[in-house]
Amino acid sequence: MLTRNRWVGALAALVVALGVGSTTAQAQVKPFKIVGAGVGPEGLPLPGQDPRPHWAIGNATELGKYYGEGSVETLTAVPQADGTITGTFQSGSAFEFEGANGDVLACDYGHFDKANGKVKKVGTFTLMPTGEPMEFVAFWIADFTPTAGCTGKFRGVTGGWTMYAQSEPFILGSSDPVAYSWKGEGTLTFPKKK
Repeated sequence: MLTRNRWVGALAALVVALGVGSTTAQAQVKPFKIVGAGVGPEGLPLPGQDPRPHWAIGNATELGKYYGEGSVETLTAVPQADGTITGTFQSGSAFEFEGANGDVLACDYGHFDKANGKVKKVGTFTLMPTGEPMEFVAFWIADFTPTAGCTGKFRGVTGGWTMYAQSEPFILGSSDPVAYSWKGEGTLTFPKKK
């Protein structure tokens, strides 16, 4: 009986040790929040035009203070009876968020084919007229998903978040800078450590 109890005790200790070991090797899902503001220095592209750059600074979970840049491409724009314009957009190039320690979280947004094998919705926008000729305020919504360009602790990360952005008033079709702010929330899944 004493030998059996030792064997059961040893087996229980092994199960606990394996359980603890596998827990530390599991992928970690972490909540992600981001805020920031930036500028499209060459204005916003119309459908059919080449993507235009934009940059932002702000704070985000796991990044701390960040600086980021990428480009945006307008896919469609449809005038509505009420004077608004609705449409779709996506990243022209990945937006690269560089964190305080130099790690990079590179993300595409609005892409069907670049969302870690999952179908994500394309980015959508609404342009609201301000009452001034050709002047609008833009409201964007897009899903951001990590790409292979991530470095440091973000290498191999998956998941993503939904970003909500709003511009300052701008003249449609102009190449004047367009200021915007954004915020988002979602989750990032960090790969298991070896």
